[in-house]
Amino acid sequence: MSKMIQIPTLDCVTVAKSADADVVVVFRDSDKKAHAPKGAYNATVKRLSKSEAFTAGAKSSEFVRFGAKGKTENVLFVGMGKMSDLTEETARVAGGVAWGRIRSEKCHKINVWIDAFEGPKAFSGSLSQRSLVRAFAEGLILASYKYRHRTEDDPTGEKTPSSKKQEGPYMIHFVTKSKTLQKEIKEDLQWASVVGETVGVTRVWSDLPPNIGTPEYYAADAKKLAGAYGLKCKVLTEKDAAREKMNLFLAVGKGSEREGRIVVLEYVPKGQPKGKTVALVGKGITFDTGGISLKPAAKMDEMKHDMTGAATMMGAILLAAKMKVPNRVVAILAFTENMPAGMAIVPGTVIRSRAGKTVEIGNTDAEGRLILADALDYAHDFKPDVIIDAATLTGAVLVALGRYCCGLMGNDQKLVDELREAGAETGERLWQLPLYEEYFEDMKSEYADMNNIGANPQGGTIRAGMFLKQFIKKGTRWAHLDIAGTATDLSYLSYCPRRGASGTYVRTLAQFISKFGS
Repeated sequence: MSKMIQIPTLDCVTVAKSADADVVVVFRDSDKKAHAPKGAYNATVKRLSKSEAFTAGAKSSEFVRFGAKGKTENVLFVGMGKMSDLTEETARVAGGVAWGRIRSEKCHKINVWIDAFEGPKAFSGSLSQRSLVRAFAEGLILASYKYRHRTEDDPTGEKTPSSKKQEGPYMIHFVTKSKTLQKEIKEDLQWASVVGETVGVTRVWSDLPPNIGTPEYYAADAKKLAGAYGLKCKVLTEKDAAREKMNLFLAVGKGSEREGRIVVLEYVPKGQPKGKTVALVGKGITFDTGGISLKPAAKMDEMKHDMTGAATMMGAILLAAKMKVPNRVVAILAFTENMPAGMAIVPGTVIRSRAGKTVEIGNTDAEGRLILADALDYAHDFKPDVIIDAATLTGAVLVALGRYCCGLMGNDQKLVDELREAGAETGERLWQLPLYEEYFEDMKSEYADMNNIGANPQGGTIRAGMFLKQFIKKGTRWAHLDIAGTATDLSYLSYCPRRGASGTYVRTLAQFISKFGS
């Protein structure tokens, strides 16, 4: 895995009087109440909190230099909005906002006061002080992700940037005087670091340039990560795929000089003989030119992200393993390139899938559903209780939903509802789209069982979902996440990079897996 990830170093939680810092972080709600403990800086903080220039709405911040007396002179106000509207996602966003100011103001030692949020009056529902702190820490760490290939960061292209070139280390103290809370918050901060680490894997994989992020590279890196996280790993070559009759998968990669790979990862919980099996399937087109149905040149460089479905499933199984979920998890990641060369498939080609169904190729740029069809059929071999796939499948989902949620489809309403509930808990939205049979009518072919595109260009996301549904065996519960709109460039989220991979739905899928069957 690339070493171009920079995250802050979370120090142990300390007693307030013992932690020196460049800045102290103070939470403030829109009722103009500053949540700072009694004692050090309290009078100054309260005076500054009355400023009309800072309304303390969610996603806002105010940095006051030399705003207090003592070892820590600078104060960073972080707006939380109305306390009655406070959620974990609000705190996560606040963490991202805080990180942005910490980095821009070049602060490296930070104190975050948390005692002031103690007490039931500050919270509603199931929100607790611990959940608030954990979410805030997640936001800090997720926002600190950074990936780039610049010579000033890494002159060799291989070594980790030197300490002189790095912006850190960042020592972030979550300060509390409660010894009980110190121990509890330490556990939460460790967990926040795990979230940052696993989401970071997804982001790095997606952000890799296509000359580095090849099918062979991802297969090799998956093996290393599997060893580090205690997973089983098997890699299928194209010869193996041919023996498995994965003709759709092989057809997509025919125009590429690089061989495709199918990575199979497995997590088996210890001491859980009655656990369920969840199969995760991810689209891994490492670069998508569109094949013979060539894409326009504009923004084609972004097609390196067309493997984010596979990257998402990789992050999800790693996080599930760290969570020690009670269910068995199998992840099937299908990696190949879609290139326009002499051996590339052409429109009009008819191919027999692993499932035995024939597909006429109407457009070679509708390739993701082809590799998923074989991967989904293969997933049935593991006798899963549910199959979930994720893919940057259609540009149509971006037209329909924008970047604020992913498209969700499935053949089982309970499964769809459980995924949406998991998304609500993690702050990652999923919006259900229908799978009406009428959408499949114009995908029927005169020469094969089906075409990979429909004659009607409308409803493209749903038609892609209907195509995948044809490869789900009767009685198997299945859900599909079209993440084409949410995989990258979520600049509206403070804890996501302005450009590049977002890493969304890693947390949602792990959350779903942890509760599935309970």
